[in-house]
Amino acid sequence: MPMLMIKCKTCGEVFAGVYLPEESSSEAKQTLVQSSKSHTCSRGHENEYSESDFMDWS
Repeated sequence: MPMLMIKCKTCGEVFAGVYLPEESSSEAKQTLVQSSKSHTCSRGHENEYSESDFMDWS
């Protein structure tokens, strides 16, 4: 299952932001990323992310 990673803007931790189904189209990927703007890292830092912040490391 592909995952889009993001980097905490406070501490720099890289963590999984969004998991995508195998057959996801680029349109579905864009919709998921746009609807998942707020994420919290394991250290409790909550940040807002834009589409350009997500990295595909699959």
